[in-house]
Amino acid sequence: MATRARIGLQKEDGTIIASYQHWDGYPGGLGYNLEDHWTDPAKVGQAIELGNSSKWGQFIGTKIDFDDRDCETYEYQNVYYMRDRGEKDQEARVYKDEADYLANGFNSGEEYIYLMKVDTGKTDYLGKARGEWFYADYNGITMKPLEEDAILEHIQMLNRHLERILEKKVA
Repeated sequence: MATRARIGLQKEDGTIIASYQHWDGYPGGLGYNLEDHWTDPAKVGQAIELGNSSKWGQFIGTKIDFDDRDCETYEYQNVYYMRDRGEKDQEARVYKDEADYLANGFNSGEEYIYLMKVDTGKTDYLGKARGEWFYADYNGITMKPLEEDAILEHIQMLNRHLERILEKKVA
């Protein structure tokens, strides 16, 4: 099973470019990954421009065999339908504004849509402008900040994993 998502970047003119992402699209998965590895708007834009993906990793990466899970970078890089599988018609979509994105960003079965906004005043530790992530689930009517929800859900996931490990030790 997949938790489908759409990842978008708001441009200076208010339009949003976004692409589909197939696996682990919930806030504690993809959302946490976006917060942890995808804060540079230029990098996010380059990744989205490559179109729809199976998964986003920690970096864009290079062309790989889509099904070669033994490739040393497979677990860490983005895997795309066009670049890596050669599929057609997998380009990113453009939405006229945030309202259009909220209304139409769920049209491919997405459960979550993510949006990086650039003009929020956030900076990294070097003072360089960084994007801020927002998200909505398929019931949402507005975008809400991602960071805290992504971290809390990720912690819950880690706690469940730890509980399973401890249960095995007791058994």
